[in-house]
Order: sequence, then structure tokens, then C-alpha cells
Amino acid sequence: MSRGALLFAFNSPKFNYYDMAVATAKRINYFLDIPVTIVTDTDSVPKKQKYIFDNVILAEADKTNKRDWGMWINKGRYRAFNLSPYDETLLLDTDYMVNSNKLLKTFDLPTDFCCHDNTSFLMYPNAEQEVLSAYSFKTLWATAVTFEKTKRSELIFQSLEMIQKNFEHYAQLHGFISATFRNDYALTLA
Repeated sequence: MSRGALLFAFNSPKFNYYDMAVATAKRINYFLDIPVTIVTDTDSVPKKQKYIFDNVILAEADKTNKRDWGMWINKGRYRAFNLSPYDETLLLDTDYMVNSNKLLKTFDLPTDFCCHDNTSFLMYPNAEQEVLSAYSFKTLWATAVTFEKTKRSELIFQSLEMIQKNFEHYAQLHGFISATFRNDYALTLA
């Protein structure tokens, strides 16, 4: 069985996600010793390559998502299942800093799909967990996800696609705190 990490990195006018992916990939190589595949677009790849990923998958960036500070290119994660070249995949946000080998343990859990259901904020250690809305579900986190190529995982990613394509409907239905598309919200519903 092949194992590896998958990173989505599409630069925006404000953030260089490709450079973040380079830093994350180096830490994955050092601490986890697994190959890293990046999903990016030609606009994000620097003219002078700084780091060679094990695999580079070029894909079109969906630039329709906005936040108060500008364009946020975080759509398309539902493609991870089909794009990953691995049987077992660690899907990470590019701004996630791997600092140990503990993420390897997620591959050994007795499940084919794994994500976090809570967070700890260093500055606010007693903060309540985020919910989608005042009357909805506790948020799951898409920051670090491990999945295997199983039918169940495929159905979760198909649900992520459906939710992304109909996000306005789900935002209204659930009264999301934010109308901006978030992978965390889509994952929670999927």
C-alpha cells in the first residue's frame, strides 16, 4: 500500500500558498518520511523552481471565493480522492506545520477516513469549539485529513463536491456563521 501527503496550493494576491507548501513538504519529508504531491496551477509555480515535489498535479484554481481581505482560493478539495496517487493519503492545509511524526499514527487508526473534531487555541485555551451556526453541528476540521481509497471515502468526497457546488443553499439552510465557503463546513456536512 502506498502512503503519501497531498497539498493544495493556489496562490492568491495576498498569500503565496506555493511557498507555504514548500515549507510544509520539507517538514513532511523530515518528520514523516513520506512522499508529497502538490495540486497547484501554473500561475502559482515559481519560474525558478525552489523545491521538487514527488508529484506535481496541475489543476485549475477556483477563484470565486471571497473573504473580507480578498480572494481565498480554497475550493476544490473534493478532488483529493481522485487526484491522490496514494492508497492512503494525508491531506493537509499548506499552513499546517508538521513538528513530529505523530500524524503517521492516523494511518493506523481503524477507520478509512479521519479528521479532527476539536481544536485548541494557544491564546484561548478554554475557548468553546466552533459550530456551524447557533443551532447546528459542532465543526469538523479539514486542516488534517487521512483517508484511504475506499467506497466510503469516495462517497464523502462526492458529498464534499455536492456541498461546494450548492454552498449557498447549505449556508442558508444551516444559517452558517460565515457565508464564505469553508472546507471545514463542507466536511462537517459531508
